[in-house]
This record gives sequence, structure tokens and C-alpha cells, in this order.
Amino acid sequence: MKKRFKKIRSKWAVGEPARRLHKFQLTSPQLFVGSFLSLIVLGAIGFKVLPGLYQAEPLTWLDAFFTSTSAVCVTGLSVVDISKVFTFWGQAFLLLLIQLGGLGMLSFASMIILAFGGRISLRQDACGIVQTDSVPTIDRRKLLADIFRFTMLFELIGSIALYLAWVPKFGWVEAIWPAIFHSVSAFCNAGFSTFSDSLIGFQTSPFVLLIIAGLIVAGSLGFLAHEELWIQFRSNRKRAAFRLSLQTRLVLVTSACLILVGWGFYIVFEWDHTLRLLSSLDKIVNALFMSVTARTAGFNAVDYGQVSDSSLLLTLLLMSIGGSPGSTAGGIKT
Repeated sequence: MKKRFKKIRSKWAVGEPARRLHKFQLTSPQLFVGSFLSLIVLGAIGFKVLPGLYQAEPLTWLDAFFTSTSAVCVTGLSVVDISKVFTFWGQAFLLLLIQLGGLGMLSFASMIILAFGGRISLRQDACGIVQTDSVPTIDRRKLLADIFRFTMLFELIGSIALYLAWVPKFGWVEAIWPAIFHSVSAFCNAGFSTFSDSLIGFQTSPFVLLIIAGLIVAGSLGFLAHEELWIQFRSNRKRAAFRLSLQTRLVLVTSACLILVGWGFYIVFEWDHTLRLLSSLDKIVNALFMSVTARTAGFNAVDYGQVSDSSLLLTLLLMSIGGSPGSTAGGIKT
């Protein structure tokens, strides 16, 4: 009788709860979508309840949900003027949502697990924003750690470069926050700006446009490409043989072709139209920026209400294609 009781208790303690938990276990797509929905809801609640976010009228619930969704999904669409509605803390909260949305919640969670010495389950790995089956030479757990390193490195370099470019215009202290905000927003391909006219005020600042364009491209290539290129760099230093995978070669070639083709068409379409008042150098740089930002970001250095219909159609095509797999960019993917 005692043995039978122990058997029943053991069965209930191990088997029954496990079966009950299994019924409620989410699939990878459900967990991925659920994490984004949860972040959107938390972001909207944050916009409504956190103090000190506004220097104007607070957002309504509808606008709060829209802004949170746009930030988490890195679209760049906004129903308010960020520079006039949000305080520094409001912009910082918005930037936090952009950063979490750009990286992907589960990849960020994986970073925390690794930081505390934990192990990543296969289900967590499958939910990440990267899929490494096509690149067997890359260790998955190392890749997840490198996602955080690459992101911080690119955003740090971008922040420093933008800071140096904006110090003459804004001053030593005032240039810090715009530099950080736009570096993160550009790398995450979010398109949010702390300036009312986005980047139209920097049409004649080629250095600024090229920095932001570089960050957009870096974020849109995907972390697999970053990891392989880093391995390639280390292999060359050690004089070891290494060949890029088909995945990375397709990403690099396709991205380069799309940028160059878009660049050429924008030069033709807008040279004597929206860019007509600019110098030849500024026309070339602005056309390049239009090609880069249309595909994955959302910044604008020209008034898209004034561009030609041909440029609008080209922009729609590039937006539909988007960035590369495993990146912070949207679209169908290259």
C-alpha cells in the first residue's frame, strides 16, 4: 500500500504537471509574436503612466498604442512631433522601445541568460531573430552574444561620429543626445528623429547623411553577415582559409545592387526636381541617402510630398523589398 502510494505520488509530481504544462507551451512563432505584443502593451502603458515624459499634452491611449507599436516594430511613423511633445525622458523611453524592438525580445533575453551563465534552450534559439542553419560554421550561442556586441559597437561608433559632426552646430553638451538617439534609431532602421523635419535640415551636410546611411546599411545586413565577416577578418589575420557562405554572399551582393540601382534612378528622377537647388556633391549624396533609407529605415532628407511620381514608385518597390534576413530591417527581405 505504501509503495503504491509512493508510485501514485511520483506519477502526479512528475507526469501530470508536466503534461498540463505541455498543453500550455507556446510554439516558437507564438512566443515570438507574443513577446512583441507584450512589449507594445507595456510601452503603451508606460507612455500613459510614467511621469515626466511630456512637455506638451500627454498622448491619448490610441496615440500611445500607435507610438509604442511604431517604435517596437521600427517603422518610424509618428502622429506627434517627438521634439515638441516628449521631454528627454520621453525620448529615452521611446528609444528603449526602438532598441528592444530592433534586436528582438528573445535575442535580448538570450543575452541576459548568457550573462548569468545560463544555457539557451533549442526553443529559445529557434525563436531568435537569426537562423544559423544556412551557416553551419557559426556557433549559435556565440552568435547571440555577438549580436549584443555588434549592436553596441556600431551604435557607439555612430554616436561618436554624429557627435563630432554636430558639435559645431549644437555645442559640446547639446550634441550628445541627438547623436545617441539618431545612431540607435538608424542602426535599428527605425527612422525616428528628434528633429521636427527629420533630416531635411542636413541636406547640405554630406558627412551626417553618410554616417546615418552607413548605420542603416549596417543594421540591414543582418547579424549573420556581421559574424561571418568578423570571422573572415580574424582568419585573414591568422592567415587561415575561410570562405563566406552563400547566405552572406547573397546578402552583400543583393544589398549593394539595390543601393546602386536605386541611387542611379534617384539621381535621374530628382537631379532637376527636388535636388535642383543643391550642389552637385549634395545631389549625389542625397540621392544615395534616398536609396538607402527607402529600403529599410524611414528617415528623409527631402520633402517626399514634392518628389516625382517615379521616385515614389521606386520608393514603394525598395520598401517592399526591405533589408536582409536576421536584421533590424523590415520588408520581404533580400
